[in-house]
Amino acid sequence: MTRYSAGVFGFDMGGFIFGTILVSLVVPLVITGVVIGVIVWTVRRSVPSGKDAAIQQLRSRFAQGEIDQSEFQARMDALTRDT
Repeated sequence: MTRYSAGVFGFDMGGFIFGTILVSLVVPLVITGVVIGVIVWTVRRSVPSGKDAAIQQLRSRFAQGEIDQSEFQARMDALTRDT
Protein backbone atom coordinates (compact mmCIF):
# COMPACT_ATOMS: atom_id res chain seq x y z
CA MET A 1 0.00 0.00 0.00
CA THR A 2 1.34 3.45 -1.00
CA ARG A 3 1.07 6.37 1.36
CA TYR A 4 0.08 9.65 -0.22
CA SER A 5 1.19 12.99 1.28
CA ALA A 6 -1.23 15.83 0.75
CA GLY A 7 1.33 18.59 1.26
CA VAL A 8 1.16 21.68 3.40
CA PHE A 9 -2.16 23.09 2.16
CA GLY A 10 -3.88 19.84 1.38
CA PHE A 11 -2.72 19.85 -2.25
CA ASP A 12 0.25 18.11 -3.75
CA MET A 13 1.25 20.98 -6.00
CA GLY A 14 4.69 21.58 -4.55
CA GLY A 15 6.28 24.75 -5.85
CA PHE A 16 3.07 26.10 -7.38
CA ILE A 17 1.59 27.01 -4.00
CA PHE A 18 4.88 28.50 -2.76
CA GLY A 19 5.23 30.52 -5.97
CA THR A 20 1.67 31.78 -5.73
CA ILE A 21 2.17 32.90 -2.14
CA LEU A 22 5.47 34.54 -3.01
CA VAL A 23 3.98 36.43 -5.96
CA SER A 24 0.93 37.49 -3.94
CA LEU A 25 3.24 39.03 -1.33
CA VAL A 26 5.93 40.54 -3.55
CA VAL A 27 3.86 42.06 -6.38
CA PRO A 28 1.78 44.37 -4.13
CA LEU A 29 4.96 45.56 -2.39
CA VAL A 30 6.62 46.32 -5.73
CA ILE A 31 3.55 48.13 -7.05
CA THR A 32 3.27 50.17 -3.82
CA GLY A 33 6.96 51.08 -4.04
CA VAL A 34 6.61 52.21 -7.65
CA VAL A 35 3.54 54.33 -6.87
CA ILE A 36 5.27 55.99 -3.90
CA GLY A 37 8.39 56.57 -6.01
CA VAL A 38 6.39 58.26 -8.77
CA ILE A 39 4.60 60.48 -6.26
CA VAL A 40 7.88 61.56 -4.60
CA TRP A 41 9.51 62.18 -7.99
CA THR A 42 6.56 64.30 -9.15
CA VAL A 43 6.48 66.39 -5.97
CA ARG A 44 10.24 67.02 -6.05
CA ARG A 45 10.07 68.17 -9.67
CA SER A 46 7.18 70.56 -9.02
CA VAL A 47 8.74 72.31 -6.00
CA PRO A 48 11.29 74.97 -7.00
CA SER A 49 14.65 74.77 -5.32
CA GLY A 50 15.77 77.41 -2.80
CA LYS A 51 18.53 78.73 -5.09
CA ASP A 52 16.02 79.64 -7.78
CA ALA A 53 14.09 81.74 -5.26
CA ALA A 54 17.30 83.41 -4.07
CA ILE A 55 18.33 84.29 -7.62
CA GLN A 56 14.87 85.68 -8.37
CA GLN A 57 15.00 87.84 -5.24
CA LEU A 58 18.50 89.04 -6.10
CA ARG A 59 17.40 90.01 -9.62
CA SER A 60 14.36 91.77 -8.22
CA ARG A 61 16.47 93.80 -5.78
CA PHE A 62 18.87 94.72 -8.59
CA ALA A 63 16.00 95.77 -10.85
CA GLN A 64 14.52 97.97 -8.11
CA GLY A 65 17.88 99.65 -7.54
CA GLU A 66 18.39 98.35 -3.99
CA ILE A 67 21.83 96.95 -4.90
CA ASP A 68 24.38 98.06 -7.48
CA GLN A 69 26.02 96.11 -10.31
CA SER A 70 29.12 95.03 -8.35
CA GLU A 71 27.10 93.76 -5.36
CA PHE A 72 24.69 91.96 -7.70
CA GLN A 73 27.57 90.26 -9.53
CA ALA A 74 29.34 89.28 -6.29
CA ARG A 75 26.19 87.73 -4.82
CA MET A 76 25.32 86.01 -8.09
CA ASP A 77 28.82 84.52 -8.24
CA ALA A 78 28.43 83.28 -4.65
CA LEU A 79 25.09 81.65 -5.44
CA THR A 80 26.24 79.94 -8.62
CA ARG A 81 29.58 78.84 -7.14
CA ASP A 82 27.81 76.72 -4.48
CA THR A 83 26.22 74.46 -7.09
